Amino acid sequence: MRALNKLSPVALATTLVIGSMTAMPLTAQAGVSGTVQAANMYLWRGQNLTPNGAQVSGDLNYSHDAGMYAGVWTSTETGGQETDLYVGFGGGVGGVSYDISYWKYLYPEDCNSATPVSCSLGDTDASEFVVSLGFGPVSVASYIAAESGSDDNNYYTVGVDFAEKFNLTYGFWDLENPGNEYSHVTLMYSFSDELTFGVSVASNDSGYTEEGNAPDATGVTEDPLFYVSYAKSFDLK
Repeated sequence: MRALNKLSPVALATTLVIGSMTAMPLTAQAGVSGTVQAANMYLWRGQNLTPNGAQVSGDLNYSHDAGMYAGVWTSTETGGQETDLYVGFGGGVGGVSYDISYWKYLYPEDCNSATPVSCSLGDTDASEFVVSLGFGPVSVASYIAAESGSDDNNYYTVGVDFAEKFNLTYGFWDLENPGNEYSHVTLMYSFSDELTFGVSVASNDSGYTEEGNAPDATGVTEDPLFYVSYAKSFDLK
Protein backbone atom coordinates (compact mmCIF):
# COMPACT_ATOMS: atom_id res chain seq x y z
CA MET A 1 0.00 0.00 0.00
CA ARG A 2 1.95 2.93 -1.11
CA ALA A 3 2.49 5.48 -3.82
CA LEU A 4 4.92 5.38 -6.71
CA ASN A 5 7.45 7.59 -5.00
CA LYS A 6 8.27 4.38 -3.13
CA LEU A 7 9.64 2.98 -6.36
CA SER A 8 12.72 5.00 -6.12
CA PRO A 9 13.60 4.65 -2.54
CA VAL A 10 11.62 1.50 -2.29
CA ALA A 11 9.32 0.27 -4.90
CA LEU A 12 5.66 -0.75 -4.18
CA ALA A 13 0.76 -3.62 -1.33
CA THR A 14 -0.66 -5.82 -1.09
CA THR A 15 -2.84 -6.68 1.10
CA LEU A 16 -5.44 -8.82 0.71
CA VAL A 17 -2.03 -9.12 -0.25
CA ILE A 18 -2.90 -10.16 -3.58
CA GLY A 19 -0.29 -8.40 -5.43
CA SER A 20 -2.08 -5.19 -5.76
CA MET A 21 -4.00 -3.89 -2.94
CA THR A 22 -7.72 -3.92 -3.41
CA ALA A 23 -10.31 -1.91 -1.54
CA MET A 24 -11.26 -3.19 1.89
CA PRO A 25 -13.88 -5.94 1.73
CA LEU A 26 -17.40 -4.86 2.52
CA THR A 27 -18.93 -6.21 5.69
CA ALA A 28 -22.58 -7.02 6.31
CA GLN A 29 -22.74 -5.73 9.88
CA ALA A 30 -21.32 -2.86 11.86
CA GLY A 31 -18.41 -3.50 14.18
CA VAL A 32 -14.66 -3.53 14.69
CA SER A 33 -12.54 -6.28 13.21
CA GLY A 34 -8.84 -6.93 12.88
CA THR A 35 -6.26 -9.13 11.24
CA VAL A 36 -2.75 -10.23 12.17
CA GLN A 37 -0.65 -11.61 9.33
CA ALA A 38 2.81 -13.05 8.71
CA ALA A 39 4.25 -13.54 5.21
CA ASN A 40 7.55 -14.51 3.67
CA MET A 41 7.71 -11.11 1.90
CA TYR A 42 5.95 -7.77 1.56
CA LEU A 43 4.46 -8.29 -1.89
CA TRP A 44 3.26 -4.98 -3.30
CA ARG A 45 2.11 -4.51 -6.86
CA GLY A 46 4.32 -7.25 -8.20
CA GLN A 47 7.44 -6.30 -6.20
CA ASN A 48 9.00 -7.52 -2.95
CA LEU A 49 9.53 -4.69 -0.45
CA THR A 50 11.36 -6.91 2.05
CA PRO A 51 13.98 -8.74 -0.03
CA ASN A 52 16.02 -9.53 3.08
CA GLY A 53 13.29 -10.80 5.36
CA ALA A 54 9.66 -11.58 6.08
CA GLN A 55 6.70 -9.30 6.71
CA VAL A 56 4.49 -8.95 9.78
CA SER A 57 1.38 -6.78 9.49
CA GLY A 58 -1.92 -6.09 11.15
CA ASP A 59 -5.00 -3.91 10.90
CA LEU A 60 -8.00 -2.64 12.82
CA ASN A 61 -11.09 -1.78 10.79
CA TYR A 62 -14.41 -0.21 11.77
CA SER A 63 -17.30 -0.78 9.39
CA HIS A 64 -20.89 0.45 9.47
CA ASP A 65 -23.76 -1.45 7.90
CA ALA A 66 -24.53 1.64 5.81
CA GLY A 67 -21.31 0.93 3.86
CA MET A 68 -18.86 3.30 5.52
CA TYR A 69 -15.58 2.06 6.98
CA ALA A 70 -12.29 3.37 8.37
CA GLY A 71 -9.18 1.90 9.88
CA VAL A 72 -5.45 1.62 10.26
CA TRP A 73 -2.99 -0.89 8.75
CA THR A 74 0.64 -1.26 9.78
CA SER A 75 3.50 -3.40 8.52
CA THR A 76 7.21 -4.04 8.77
CA GLU A 77 9.23 -3.21 5.67
CA THR A 78 12.79 -2.62 4.55
CA GLY A 79 13.99 0.51 6.30
CA GLY A 80 11.38 0.63 9.05
CA GLN A 81 7.67 0.60 9.67
CA GLU A 82 4.73 1.63 7.48
CA THR A 83 1.37 2.79 8.84
CA ASP A 84 -1.61 3.48 6.59
CA LEU A 85 -4.82 5.29 7.50
CA TYR A 86 -7.92 4.85 5.37
CA VAL A 87 -11.60 5.77 5.11
CA GLY A 88 -14.10 4.63 2.51
CA PHE A 89 -17.58 3.76 1.41
CA GLY A 90 -18.83 0.75 -0.54
CA GLY A 91 -22.02 -0.90 -1.68
CA GLY A 92 -23.78 -2.43 -4.65
CA VAL A 93 -26.40 -1.57 -7.25
CA GLY A 94 -27.98 -4.00 -9.70
CA GLY A 95 -25.34 -6.67 -9.34
CA VAL A 96 -22.46 -4.19 -9.58
CA SER A 97 -20.38 -3.58 -6.44
CA TYR A 98 -18.45 -0.36 -5.89
CA ASP A 99 -15.96 0.98 -3.38
CA ILE A 100 -14.35 4.42 -2.98
CA SER A 101 -11.65 5.07 -0.40
CA TYR A 102 -8.86 7.44 0.57
CA TRP A 103 -5.48 6.18 1.86
CA LYS A 104 -2.76 8.09 3.70
CA TYR A 105 0.69 6.46 3.97
CA LEU A 106 2.96 7.29 6.91
CA TYR A 107 6.59 6.29 7.49
CA PRO A 108 8.93 6.88 10.46
CA GLU A 109 10.92 10.08 10.52
CA ASP A 110 12.39 12.46 13.09
CA CYS A 111 14.24 9.65 14.85
CA ASN A 112 16.11 10.68 17.98
CA SER A 113 19.56 9.55 19.07
CA ALA A 114 18.49 8.07 22.40
CA THR A 115 18.83 4.42 23.32
CA PRO A 116 16.56 2.80 22.32
CA VAL A 117 15.95 4.97 19.27
CA SER A 118 12.37 6.18 18.84
CA CYS A 119 10.79 7.65 15.73
CA SER A 120 7.60 9.59 15.10
CA LEU A 121 5.31 9.00 12.14
CA GLY A 122 5.93 11.71 9.57
CA ASP A 123 3.68 13.28 6.97
CA THR A 124 5.11 12.10 3.66
CA ASP A 125 2.33 13.60 1.53
CA ALA A 126 1.88 10.11 0.05
CA SER A 127 -1.80 9.37 -0.45
CA GLU A 128 -4.18 7.81 -2.95
CA PHE A 129 -7.83 7.63 -3.89
CA VAL A 130 -8.89 4.07 -4.70
CA VAL A 131 -11.97 3.45 -6.84
CA SER A 132 -13.06 -0.12 -7.62
CA LEU A 133 -15.96 -1.77 -9.42
CA GLY A 134 -16.93 -5.44 -9.45
CA PHE A 135 -19.36 -7.53 -11.45
CA GLY A 136 -19.52 -11.23 -10.65
CA PRO A 137 -15.97 -12.61 -10.56
CA VAL A 138 -14.43 -9.62 -12.39
CA SER A 139 -13.16 -6.43 -10.73
CA VAL A 140 -11.30 -3.31 -11.85
CA ALA A 141 -9.59 -0.72 -9.64
CA SER A 142 -7.85 2.64 -10.05
CA TYR A 143 -5.27 4.00 -7.59
CA ILE A 144 -5.07 7.75 -8.18
CA ALA A 145 -2.30 9.82 -6.60
CA ALA A 146 -3.85 12.44 -4.32
CA GLU A 147 -0.86 14.58 -3.30
CA SER A 148 -1.28 18.23 -4.16
CA GLY A 149 1.21 19.33 -6.79
CA SER A 150 2.62 15.83 -7.35
CA ASP A 151 3.12 14.06 -10.64
CA ASP A 152 0.11 12.24 -12.05
CA ASN A 153 1.37 8.73 -11.19
CA ASN A 154 -1.50 6.25 -11.22
CA TYR A 155 -1.86 2.49 -10.97
CA TYR A 156 -4.63 0.21 -12.31
CA THR A 157 -5.67 -3.41 -11.86
CA VAL A 158 -7.99 -5.93 -13.47
CA GLY A 159 -8.77 -9.05 -11.45
CA VAL A 160 -10.83 -12.21 -11.80
CA ASP A 161 -11.79 -14.87 -9.25
CA PHE A 162 -12.18 -18.44 -10.49
CA ALA A 163 -12.46 -22.02 -9.24
CA GLU A 164 -13.64 -20.60 -5.90
CA LYS A 165 -10.16 -20.19 -4.40
CA PHE A 166 -8.07 -18.54 -7.13
CA ASN A 167 -7.55 -14.87 -7.96
CA LEU A 168 -5.66 -13.60 -11.03
CA THR A 169 -4.66 -9.91 -11.10
CA TYR A 170 -3.05 -7.82 -13.83
CA GLY A 171 -1.65 -4.49 -12.63
CA PHE A 172 0.11 -1.69 -14.49
CA TRP A 173 1.41 1.87 -13.98
CA ASP A 174 0.53 5.03 -15.91
CA LEU A 175 3.07 7.75 -15.16
CA GLU A 176 3.14 11.44 -16.00
CA ASN A 177 6.87 11.14 -16.77
CA PRO A 178 7.29 7.79 -18.54
CA GLY A 179 10.40 5.73 -17.92
CA ASN A 180 9.70 3.74 -14.78
CA GLU A 181 6.56 1.89 -15.83
CA TYR A 182 6.13 -1.82 -15.34
CA SER A 183 3.26 -4.28 -15.17
CA HIS A 184 2.75 -7.56 -13.35
CA VAL A 185 0.56 -10.65 -13.23
CA THR A 186 -0.17 -12.15 -9.82
CA LEU A 187 -1.93 -15.44 -9.10
CA MET A 188 -3.18 -16.17 -5.58
CA TYR A 189 -4.58 -19.40 -4.15
CA SER A 190 -6.53 -19.35 -0.87
CA PHE A 191 -5.85 -22.75 0.62
CA SER A 192 -8.01 -21.79 3.62
CA ASP A 193 -9.30 -18.66 5.33
CA GLU A 194 -5.87 -18.30 6.96
CA LEU A 195 -3.32 -19.72 4.49
CA THR A 196 -2.59 -18.16 1.09
CA PHE A 197 -0.06 -19.07 -1.61
CA GLY A 198 0.86 -17.01 -4.65
CA VAL A 199 3.22 -16.29 -7.51
CA SER A 200 3.84 -12.92 -9.16
CA VAL A 201 5.79 -12.02 -12.30
CA ALA A 202 6.57 -8.44 -13.37
CA SER A 203 7.37 -7.13 -16.84
CA ASN A 204 9.87 -4.30 -17.12
CA ASP A 205 7.86 -2.47 -19.78
CA SER A 206 10.07 0.61 -20.04
CA GLY A 207 13.47 -0.99 -19.46
CA TYR A 208 13.64 0.44 -15.95
CA THR A 209 16.81 -0.90 -14.32
CA GLU A 210 19.22 0.36 -11.70
CA GLU A 211 21.82 1.12 -14.36
CA GLY A 212 21.25 4.50 -15.95
CA ASN A 213 18.91 5.74 -13.21
CA ALA A 214 19.44 7.63 -9.99
CA PRO A 215 21.67 5.89 -7.42
CA ASP A 216 18.70 5.18 -5.14
CA ALA A 217 16.62 3.54 -7.88
CA THR A 218 15.84 -0.07 -7.10
CA GLY A 219 14.81 -1.25 -10.53
CA VAL A 220 12.14 -3.86 -11.17
CA THR A 221 12.47 -7.52 -10.24
CA GLU A 222 11.30 -9.67 -13.15
CA ASP A 223 12.11 -13.05 -11.59
CA PRO A 224 9.03 -14.91 -10.32
CA LEU A 225 8.19 -14.13 -6.69
CA PHE A 226 6.70 -16.96 -4.63
CA TYR A 227 4.51 -15.86 -1.78
CA VAL A 228 3.00 -17.52 1.29
CA SER A 229 1.10 -15.91 4.17
CA TYR A 230 -0.82 -16.89 7.28
CA ALA A 231 -3.47 -14.52 8.62
CA LYS A 232 -5.77 -14.66 11.61
CA SER A 233 -8.87 -12.46 11.79
CA PHE A 234 -10.91 -11.50 14.82
CA ASP A 235 -13.99 -9.43 15.69
CA LEU A 236 -14.32 -6.91 18.50
CA LYS A 237 -18.03 -6.33 18.92
